[in-house]
Amino acid sequence: MRNNHSLHQIREGKPSLGLWFTSGSYMLARYLAMQGCMDWLMIDGEHSPLDLSTMSLLASVVADASQGKCTPYIRVAAGTVDQIKQALDAGAQGVLVPMVNTAQEVRDIVSFSRYPPQGVRGNGGLMPHLGFAASRSEYTVKSNSEITVAIQVETQESVNNIEEIVTVPGLDMVFIGPNDLHISYGYAPSFWSDAPGFRTAVDKVLSTCKRVGMPCGILMGNAAQAKARVEEGFTFVGIGGDTGYLVGAVGAAYSYITGAPDPAGGWGAYVRKDIQ
Repeated sequence: MRNNHSLHQIREGKPSLGLWFTSGSYMLARYLAMQGCMDWLMIDGEHSPLDLSTMSLLASVVADASQGKCTPYIRVAAGTVDQIKQALDAGAQGVLVPMVNTAQEVRDIVSFSRYPPQGVRGNGGLMPHLGFAASRSEYTVKSNSEITVAIQVETQESVNNIEEIVTVPGLDMVFIGPNDLHISYGYAPSFWSDAPGFRTAVDKVLSTCKRVGMPCGILMGNAAQAKARVEEGFTFVGIGGDTGYLVGAVGAAYSYITGAPDPAGGWGAYVRKDIQ
């Protein structure tokens, strides 16, 4: 049975770098997975209009094209049993659950994500074991240790409850959602800033995770921000999104040729200053 490459990286304290995937294009997912430079792709099932069939296709393409070296994750819309079960049955090798506020919510999420005796997930679906290149019976026995269960901290309530959240058995990772965390503290949405409330919240979450040995992740808007987060101790870091880089590269080329200025907060923020 294939290992969950990204999960083993963060368990060992090694940086795991990936990309937020919002386009829904299986060809683009395949191209990215085949390059060998991404440890994971996060398929956004919360905001993108992806049906279960599309998510199944994306998850299997990523796992197979990368030969297990790029882990397909799905960010679900909510931490309910149907959302989590469908994502895992679609072939995801991990789930990221947004807007989690309490330790009890985390306990429920873990239970929905694990087979007995750790959880209540039912045995079903033909897709999951194929992504791990295993028989169905082997997958059922071993998947509890190979499926990543992660939650997003993006509210003041979740920051206040972080001490209890990180102690829930079966939780693999805490992931900071920076845009919504900014909003929760009354700031404009942003991947990173010096806003005091935001920075205090991030420091509290990261330091708590480090103290108990819980991997901590975050999504950044560009490569420079991502590199800085790795240096600070984040072990699961998103370096941006597929559509952002695509639009950024095209826009940067257009501006370079025509001399047209970048739009405010637009494509230059993704590519020109950080990649070239």
